[in-house]
Amino acid sequence: EVGTYQPALGQANESVCIRCPPGKYGAFTGASTCASCPAGSWNDEFDKTACTICPEGKWTHSSGSLRAGDCTPCAGGGNCLPDGDARITIELRNFPYAELDTTRMADVEAALAEDIAAACGTNNESVVDVFGKESSVTISSDGQVSAFVKDVTGSSANELAARLYSASFRGELANTTLAIIGSEARLSIGSISVKPEAFVALAPTSTMTTSTSTVTIATTTRATTTVKAAQTTSVRGGHSVDHGNVHRDSGPEQSTPSPDSEQSTPSPGSEPTSAATIQAAALPWPLMLCLGLAASSGAWRK
Repeated sequence: EVGTYQPALGQANESVCIRCPPGKYGAFTGASTCASCPAGSWNDEFDKTACTICPEGKWTHSSGSLRAGDCTPCAGGGNCLPDGDARITIELRNFPYAELDTTRMADVEAALAEDIAAACGTNNESVVDVFGKESSVTISSDGQVSAFVKDVTGSSANELAARLYSASFRGELANTTLAIIGSEARLSIGSISVKPEAFVALAPTSTMTTSTSTVTIATTTRATTTVKAAQTTSVRGGHSVDHGNVHRDSGPEQSTPSPDSEQSTPSPGSEPTSAATIQAAALPWPLMLCLGLAASSGAWRK
């Protein structure tokens, strides 16, 4: 029942419910906790369903006040609403935030702004969300409603608190919201608070992400070197053979004998071949024939 709470689920009957202590109140059934008395009010009893509003010209500036003596005189001759602005905070319990599309969320925001304006006795444009949008409120994902009522005239902070903390205003908020989101929702109105505060619009924030890419280019260079191999000349049948130049990729320079070249190894007991004989062997055969005939003629004459 109202005025009590039970943090454990599945209890059999009301006898296990716990009474709300002083400084708190219970405004609806099935509560798992009690709400603290909001600013401008106090409570020194158990089982209370609402807190007592401070007398005119006095205010409590913190929640959970236990005594009437916690209400202190407001500065400026007892004016507890010096700027004419007040922040309104409302807790919507079991609000299906994630299930609502943009259109229905905007409808809820506009409807709640209208209810606040009617309770404060002002026009809808005087109720703004935290960014300054008129005829609207800000609803967070946990169901907390934040709004400002601006330029209030003819009503004190105590009068605003008396209207906004009333059971009738709670009922109006619940009916308005359920008409938009669906009556099957298990919505309830939790704590409501009024805080005299000059309105300053919050600036919308945006996040910019900058990414940097690094490109690495690898270059491979291949060096080619032309190496001139040593010439090897061999005598085969009176003809000379030239093994020319060799072109290859760079690497250690090596001297490789030609596969066609012949290497002569003197046999044991043979006489070494003289340089003159090698030179004569390299001459054309007609000239060699003439030289041979001349040598024979000289020997005969001797």
